[in-house]
Amino acid sequence: MAKTPVELLKLKLQSDDQVVRDIRFYGTDIDPNTSSVDDQFFLTIDGQNVPIKPELAQRLERLRRSFSYDSLSGGIQVGEPGGPMCLMAGPARGMVLETRYLTYENFKITNSEMKPVLTVPQNCLFTSKISPQNATAREDARAALEILFTLSQTLPPGS
Repeated sequence: MAKTPVELLKLKLQSDDQVVRDIRFYGTDIDPNTSSVDDQFFLTIDGQNVPIKPELAQRLERLRRSFSYDSLSGGIQVGEPGGPMCLMAGPARGMVLETRYLTYENFKITNSEMKPVLTVPQNCLFTSKISPQNATAREDARAALEILFTLSQTLPPGS
């Protein structure tokens, strides 16, 4: 019996408040602590299905584990926008990584929701500051973001 794919990761490339690239990673199991030979993974870029190698999909799934729930991520910190004055003109550009964030109680998933876990500015105008509190979770989130960003470069925007 085939399982319905569920969104696990989403990377949005933004220009001001507009999403200019939308990368989504889907899987058939929301729990990154379990795996099965029946697990399947899918990738879309701007709504278009894109093939993903099973090894790369498994890597994304392993990375997701450390930043997809509080006990390993240490929680998600949201900083206040600000910092030094930026005299740059043009749109604010940045990336936002979202994950299926899980709540466990008594070793069972009791809640899951897509939640921003990491932002990466691409210029000084992008002031959103979101990241996991745990250093390993931050590194793993950054690695997942870089993998998805690199995959997004395989298609020209709007194709």
